[in-house]
Amino acid sequence: MTAVKGARPDASRPPRLRRRIGTSGLVVHYVTSVMGAGVLLIPALAWSAAGPLSLVAWGFLILYSYPFALIFAKLSVRHPTSKGVAQFVEAAFGPRAGRVAAVFLLITLLAGNPVLGLAAGRYLLAAVDPAASNRMALLAGAAVIACCVAVNLLGIRVSTRLQLVVLGAVTLLLVVVICLALPQGEFTRLAPFAPHGWGSLGTALLICFFGFIGWENAAPVAEEVIDPAHSFPRGILVAVSCVGLLYFAMALTVAVALPDTGGDRSDLMAFVELLQAATGAGLRSVGYLIAGVLLFLTMNAWCLGTSRVVFALARDGLLPAGLSRLSAHQGVPTRAVLALVPGYAVPVVLLLLADAGEATLIKASSATYLLIFLMAFFAATRLLPRGGVARLNVTLIVATLAMLPFFGFSLVVALAMLLVALAVESLMRTPSGPSAERGTRT
Repeated sequence: MTAVKGARPDASRPPRLRRRIGTSGLVVHYVTSVMGAGVLLIPALAWSAAGPLSLVAWGFLILYSYPFALIFAKLSVRHPTSKGVAQFVEAAFGPRAGRVAAVFLLITLLAGNPVLGLAAGRYLLAAVDPAASNRMALLAGAAVIACCVAVNLLGIRVSTRLQLVVLGAVTLLLVVVICLALPQGEFTRLAPFAPHGWGSLGTALLICFFGFIGWENAAPVAEEVIDPAHSFPRGILVAVSCVGLLYFAMALTVAVALPDTGGDRSDLMAFVELLQAATGAGLRSVGYLIAGVLLFLTMNAWCLGTSRVVFALARDGLLPAGLSRLSAHQGVPTRAVLALVPGYAVPVVLLLLADAGEATLIKASSATYLLIFLMAFFAATRLLPRGGVARLNVTLIVATLAMLPFFGFSLVVALAMLLVALAVESLMRTPSGPSAERGTRT
């Protein structure tokens, strides 16, 4: 059909994001979505819980993370839209299940994402005022979150380039710290191998698992990836290899070289003390800055992924349609990005009122991520062809189900949030309305 000169584009056609992310950009997004707490906080926490046995937990989860990321990559190649997990569930189980998953995913992201920005703010503030109050640290974290929103308004190319430059510098610093500290370590600390008993392996697995939350964050940017069938497989192989190597190296360094303080250490101190041990200098402020910048990168990547989920849900009629508008110059879903501000403000304000730290959000929302992973894995049983990948997916389902009972109260919170998502979907459901029609689009 020949287009009529001067004709206007079809106004009913849903807006589409531009494909701007290549393989290298996807690797950067993958790595920054995951690497943060996994190299700063978790190695010391896992060591405290299980001693040398924690290295087994790290090894297991590094092996687990490749099929984990692979399943999400395969699903993203088949369904490259910004809805992420919600799109997978909709394609496998129908529009209503997709809407419930969409609401649950959005609630989880808005509740859990601020942890990264708040922790970054706490580190950065500690660099200039180590004695600052909790509320001051929360306000500093709120400022970090606002900065991440602003960066995402500049467009995905600017954001990705910034992430690449800063990530390269921070990773180089982490490698230098490891290379300096590891030779100074006392490898006799690896015995006894299970000082807290073999049962502590389960605790270590749960702690280390938080370091691998983020592989799924690449799904919402699939719509912007150039040649997804080529970029995703290569991207996850490079990203998983780099993150896995850095995680295990840092965990081993913490095990043999972190100064023993008799258990009197805050979550902020472990990386800083390791930096001081590696260099023999009083670089506490530098350590705080490195940690804060790395967590800033992770928060920035999560802002990108969550804004795309908001955009996609608005495009499908689950949120106000105005949130799906794209800027004329950069093609950025500006309103969807700005919508993160009131969304993130809710948990931050609640923490300020209660004078509680971001760890409260981790404890409350951690199991919700497991439920989201399970939604994607169960959807994959219908969407992916039989073969090796399908068998890996079944293994992931079994492993993830086995983890759930260990999450205790967090699992209760996750189920309550799922009930809220069901209730919200029931209220918004209009079978003959536009929301139902748009919800069936792929």
